[in-house]
Amino acid sequence: MTSSEVAALPRAFGGPGAGPGQFREPSGIAVDVRGRVWVADTGNDRVQAFTRDGALVRVLAGRLKAPEGVAVDASGNVYVADTGNRRVVQFSWQGGFVREFGGLARPRGVALDHAGRLLVDDTGRVARFDTRTGAELPGTAEPISSPRDMADDGAGGVWVAEPGNHRIVHFGASG
Repeated sequence: MTSSEVAALPRAFGGPGAGPGQFREPSGIAVDVRGRVWVADTGNDRVQAFTRDGALVRVLAGRLKAPEGVAVDASGNVYVADTGNRRVVQFSWQGGFVREFGGLARPRGVALDHAGRLLVDDTGRVARFDTRTGAELPGTAEPISSPRDMADDGAGGVWVAEPGNHRIVHFGASG
C-alpha cells in the first residue's frame, strides 16, 4: 500500500469493556471545535472524549444513566441526552455540572441550532430549550412518532429523521 492509501484507511479506537477508552454500546457521537470526539457510552453510563488519535481526554460519569446522545457547542459546553434519567444534562468542558433540562419522556438525541437553542429528540416530539436560561421553548407543531436524529438548517429551523414514518421532516424557526 502507498502512504496515501494507508492515510485513507479509517481509524478506530476503543473496544468492548468498562475500562477507560472502552465501550459498551456506544451510541451518540459529536465532534467539538477542537476536533475532540465525544461518545455517549450508553452501556457504561458515561460520555468519553478523545483526541482524533483516540487518546482519552475526559470522562463524564456519575449521574448519567444510559446516555444516548451528545452535542457540543462552540464554547465547549457538552449536552448529554441522559435517557435513563429522562433529562438532558449540560456540562462545562471541564466536566462540571451546569444545568439540566427536564420534563422529557425519553430523550435520545441532542443537537444545537445556529442560534444556540438545544434541540432534543424526545419520544413523539422535538423539544427546544434556551441554553442560556434553561427555559423550554415551543416545540415542534407536528407530532412525530419516532424522531431519531436532527440537524440545524442554518436558518432557525431543524431537519428531523423520522424512521418510523420513513421520512425526513423540516420544521421552520417557529415550529
